Amino acid sequence: MFENEVRIALGTNNQAKRAAVVVATGIEPICHAVPSGVSDQPMTEDETILGAITRAKNVLTAEPEADFGLGLEGGLTYDSIHTQQWYLFSVCAAWDGNQLYVGKGLYFPIPKGIGEKLMLGGTELRHIIDELSSTVGSNHKEGAYGLFTEGRITRSDVFRDAVIAALTPFQSTFYK
Repeated sequence: MFENEVRIALGTNNQAKRAAVVVATGIEPICHAVPSGVSDQPMTEDETILGAITRAKNVLTAEPEADFGLGLEGGLTYDSIHTQQWYLFSVCAAWDGNQLYVGKGLYFPIPKGIGEKLMLGGTELRHIIDELSSTVGSNHKEGAYGLFTEGRITRSDVFRDAVIAALTPFQSTFYK
């Protein structure tokens, strides 16, 4: 948690991501939807990180009174070396106008059939999860993590950890 009053701008209106920032920082962010500059469903680690960085920089430009811009992006990556498995993960980029740090959340294996369906294009993970869970807007709630773990891990949980990781260098004296 920050010692002084800090203003955080978050580059989305997504409620799971907003909740992650609140839990990680104790601060209600200024939410402002900004473009990520990447596809709606990032399919590589690099694309996901780039999307988070772009959101962090865009939201700080859109909300210049904020001390930090945060970009949160969920994506998928394929491990072709060790497991031949698709993984879902979350990234937070924190930008203060001078320094940039990236934190990553849990890498979570997803069913191979879902990864293969996403590779074909034309859909996003959120649509598949909505269909499997018979809900709408799962990406604003517990998401794929919540569905697969029966609520033991949620989308907000993994983004919380990424937010903490990205903001730690701004808070800890060990980075000074």
